Amino acid sequence: MWYFKYISYFTVRRRILSLFKDFLKDSFLFTKKYYGYVFGIIALSFIFLLISFVILLIVGILLALIMGVDMSTISLLNDVEVFRFLSSKFVLYLILMVIIFIIWIFLILVFIQYPFMKTFIEITRDRDANKSAFKIFFDTMKEKNFAIALKMIALGFLLALIFGAIFGIGILCIVFGIALKNLVGRILLLIVGVIGILLGIYILLRLMFANMILIDRDTGVVASIKESAKLTKGKVIFVLAVLIYNSLISAVFQIPVYIFDTMFNQNYQYNIFFTVLSLAGFIFYLVAIPYLIVLNYLPYNVLNVHSANIQNGSAKSDDYILG
Repeated sequence: MWYFKYISYFTVRRRILSLFKDFLKDSFLFTKKYYGYVFGIIALSFIFLLISFVILLIVGILLALIMGVDMSTISLLNDVEVFRFLSSKFVLYLILMVIIFIIWIFLILVFIQYPFMKTFIEITRDRDANKSAFKIFFDTMKEKNFAIALKMIALGFLLALIFGAIFGIGILCIVFGIALKNLVGRILLLIVGVIGILLGIYILLRLMFANMILIDRDTGVVASIKESAKLTKGKVIFVLAVLIYNSLISAVFQIPVYIFDTMFNQNYQYNIFFTVLSLAGFIFYLVAIPYLIVLNYLPYNVLNVHSANIQNGSAKSDDYILG
């Protein structure tokens, strides 16, 4: 029996290594293919976001003028005592602005966030296809998919509730366990706390693709969570390896920025040499952004293709080739 377990362990490890190897290979392939498009989509998203924010400010100013609200009094909100002296007109203005801000956030999800994510899911799906990233982006904007934005908000709240509850219980158990004088009780609370945090991390790894599934397949909120758990079943080690790799790559490209920021904090900001170095560090990180974007979306498609191949019986036990 131990012999079969030994064989099974090394088979699983070989499969995970093969999957991760193909993930790395495809990450460079897609970055090279869509490098300029990634910058273009990011630039378009930033421009649309900036324009929408300017419109939000204009709407706020026009609303204040129509209601006769003095905009200069907004700075007084830093003083807690001023709230009891606020007029009903000003309070109504604040309520309306909160409602407008919520609507603005909702429209950002519909016309920017949803097309942004949909585009990168699509272009990292098939290595043999040459897709027009801008066409996907604008076609998705034209969908005006308000339902998907509502589901994205609902999914975000549900995931936050799940993770918040699990991590919160784990952290509270550790905090109270450290402060507890009873040795047995302290040990039990610490064990429960550690288990809670580890369980939260595990569930986070299992459900991390729920948002992509929701956007890609237009499923329900609960269905996207179930599909994410199904997609990552038996692949937690691969997902964890991808997250660690992503974090390391991001940290490597941010090291120059951190170094130069530290130098600036030590009164080197007036030195042109360090100014140039800081700019060089920022450019160094900027160059890596397309690769970092691909790393965020590619694992979902790698797992999708692998699952499809296994279900169709068209893949061998260690066939994880994407495309």
